Amino acid sequence: MLKILAVDDEPAFLELTRAYLERDGDIVVETTPSPRQALDMLAETPYDVIVADYEMPEMNGIALLQEVRRRGLSIPFIIFSGRGREEAIIEALNSGADFYLQKGGSPSARFAELRNFILQAARRRRAEVEAQRAGDLYRSIFEYTGSATIIIEGDMTISLANSECERLTGYSRKDIEGKMPFTAFVAPEDRERMENFHRQRRIDPRSAPRTYEFRLIDREGRRREIRLTVGIIPGTDRSVVSLIDITDRKRFEEELSAAHEEMTAAFEEATASQEALEAQCREMEDYQATLRGIIDFLPDPTFALDRNGRIIIWNRAMQELTGVRMEQIIGSGADAISRVIPGLAPPSLAERILRGEVAETPGREVYITSPRTGKEVCLWAKASPLYDAAGELAGAIESMRDITKSKEMADQIRRRIALEQLVRSISTRFIGLDPSDLDDALQETLELLGSFLGVDRSYILRFSTDLTHAENTNEWCAEGVEPQIDVLFNLPEDVITWGLENVRARQTICIPDLAALPDDEAEIRDFLLDYGISSIILVPIASAAEPLGIIGFETAGRKRRWSDDDITLLEIAGNLFADLFSRVRAQEQLLENEERFRTLIESSHDCYIRVTGTPPVIDYISPSIERLSGYTPEEILGDPDFFERWVHPDDRETLGALLGGLGGCTSRECTLRVRRKDGRYIWIEVSAVPVYGNDGRPVAFHYAIHDIDAWKQAEAALMRANKKLNLMNNIVRHDILNQVTVVLGHLALLREQPLDPAVTGALDRMEVAAEIIKSQIGFTRDYQELGVRAPQWFSVRAAVEEAVKTLRPKGVSVSTDLDDLRIYADPLLNSVFYILFDNSVRHGRTVTAIRITAAPDDGGARITWEDDGIGIPAEEKPRIFDRGFGRNTGLGLFLAKEVLAITGITIQETGVPGKGARFEILVPAGAARFG
Repeated sequence: MLKILAVDDEPAFLELTRAYLERDGDIVVETTPSPRQALDMLAETPYDVIVADYEMPEMNGIALLQEVRRRGLSIPFIIFSGRGREEAIIEALNSGADFYLQKGGSPSARFAELRNFILQAARRRRAEVEAQRAGDLYRSIFEYTGSATIIIEGDMTISLANSECERLTGYSRKDIEGKMPFTAFVAPEDRERMENFHRQRRIDPRSAPRTYEFRLIDREGRRREIRLTVGIIPGTDRSVVSLIDITDRKRFEEELSAAHEEMTAAFEEATASQEALEAQCREMEDYQATLRGIIDFLPDPTFALDRNGRIIIWNRAMQELTGVRMEQIIGSGADAISRVIPGLAPPSLAERILRGEVAETPGREVYITSPRTGKEVCLWAKASPLYDAAGELAGAIESMRDITKSKEMADQIRRRIALEQLVRSISTRFIGLDPSDLDDALQETLELLGSFLGVDRSYILRFSTDLTHAENTNEWCAEGVEPQIDVLFNLPEDVITWGLENVRARQTICIPDLAALPDDEAEIRDFLLDYGISSIILVPIASAAEPLGIIGFETAGRKRRWSDDDITLLEIAGNLFADLFSRVRAQEQLLENEERFRTLIESSHDCYIRVTGTPPVIDYISPSIERLSGYTPEEILGDPDFFERWVHPDDRETLGALLGGLGGCTSRECTLRVRRKDGRYIWIEVSAVPVYGNDGRPVAFHYAIHDIDAWKQAEAALMRANKKLNLMNNIVRHDILNQVTVVLGHLALLREQPLDPAVTGALDRMEVAAEIIKSQIGFTRDYQELGVRAPQWFSVRAAVEEAVKTLRPKGVSVSTDLDDLRIYADPLLNSVFYILFDNSVRHGRTVTAIRITAAPDDGGARITWEDDGIGIPAEEKPRIFDRGFGRNTGLGLFLAKEVLAITGITIQETGVPGKGARFEILVPAGAARFG
């Protein structure tokens, strides 16, 4: 049964968690909404897993996790939170969380995943505890066997050695493990024998002896007699080997045998006693070696005092820390410790235990100066009493762990957090900053950065638009530092150029020691040194498009090393300044443009109105409305029904459609009659331009009102004049046609009489001339209508079909692919296709098919008219659109070109002679609509 502690400031969510997790009966959930209460519960009750929310009022999940780990609890910890940002997940996992699970989505799926994480964490924790216990047991057995012990791989390499092996061979574990074969210590005369034993043992473990002796050569070249005991680790090809130094015993035996060989029988009893004494000595040696191995194994500097305060233990780590060898200090009083460890104030914790002044396992932080490096290090000292077999206090042992790196890392983390908070505060200050507060904000930011970095001076240079000088400068100086703002305003050109080169390259200039600059930068070095600057860092302030300035930090009279974190912070600050300056410059340009636009609008003869919202509300009217209407903007804005009364009754429907434009998405234009304040109606032209929001829908309309009353009056007068001219033209044309008909009639009568051939020829020429006059009079009728009526949008398909219906060609098929094209053209557009059709049928001779197609072309359209006739000779192509050229009147294609040209449409012939005529009609952008 797993016992879970759930922490969340939402009681309802805690109940839901309990309900889901306790359903299968193998988990018991205890809950609390308070992280502080959770810490109290952890002190009283063991739990298998902790599940905590991220965001809680008293303490967030990360802080709770850190406090749990600070208390030495390694309970699995799962963050179960609605916050899913990447930085939160990274922070949780870096702080020691086992899993991070985001709330949301299907509750069943999320709680199933939570349950799975809990079971995984519990199983993993149990496995770790078991592995730790087994590992500790194994290491203890291996380390404290009392003899040198090694593990040998199949290739004879030593993979593990204990501290007694180090003492025996003179080699450190670092030199031995994974690097040296065990035969490296074996005397040459024993090496082959031991290698054979090693190989035989892996073929048949019983074929090689388990215990035997050999000669070992240590690091100093000394020979030692060794008794070796070896065995294969089951399931592997690794051997565990125990080595016992029997050199003294062998030497003693040899000396004794040589000196008393003849007295062996007489001294059997003494020999037996000697053997017993040797056994006791070996036991004592083994015990001392084991104790020495334990103490030497400890990585922390450790010493011990006996009950009289004398130093009895001084391990290798202590020797490395102090530079004092064990034999130099063993037996000295406790006061010797403070002499060899500068900065360690007496009494030590071990002394205080002997005096009974502190608890059994006190601890404290100690700052000392390392005798080896001369640098300050931080040690965590911890002491414990030692008791004899009778339970009496026999001494005290004290160890000191170097926590300098941990402290430095903690300081770096705190500094990084402070950096992030500083950047966040600067960013927050800059967001939405009013340009009028810019100088204050820059000054505050310089002070924040300068104080944080511990510099003497910080400043900002903002370059002029032509990048020749600093046009704006802010400076902050530490207390007692002389300002140099006047110097900053008048920097030499070579200094500006030097800075600009690096700003353009987006490079930070970091010079910890100005005096160390090379001679090729002597001018810059000497200029800066003259002003007392010793160390400087310059960070570019640049947008994507241009350099904007530099942010600089200086120290005077002292060098300074700029860390990577410092540079990162300042480059982030440089980017924030660049964003701020770009935004301020854009705001200034926007205000300048707004002022320019307002001046233009208010001095314009036309009137401008802005309408926003639904229903539409007028929020701006230009002053020129008074000149146009006689009413002031205030009078209009104060009268909600003004525009309905202002517009002529017949034009109010047009006004309604125009004002309803907020629901549409295109520009509109219309003409209206409006009543001035003096009661007179005038014509105006209104253009509506939509303003679109982020969703692509219009959020406002700008209406431009132009007084066209004079133009309308001139237009009406012109129309009256045209009407009179057309009437006169019709009368004259009618009379001329009547007379031409009379001439043709008389010519016909004359042909009925017998005539001289010369007379007949003259009559033929007269008839041709009369027909030409009749055709030209007919052309004046068509040309008279050209451009009289306003252009409109026409369907090309309808115009083509009308021409086909009028001519009804026999034996000619007509196909179209016009995609519902509409073009803006003169109302005589139908006659254009009639002329093209007549041209194909009349002059193509062999035409059996005509195809008309259309396709988009650069915002407009390309209409192609093709037939399969004989085509147009190449020499005639340049003249076919000229007036009078052709086999008949020569006016058809000329008229077609003129009709199209009214709205900017062009026509050209691009066919191949002998393969048919091909006319391309090019409609300009904005004058064509598909679909």
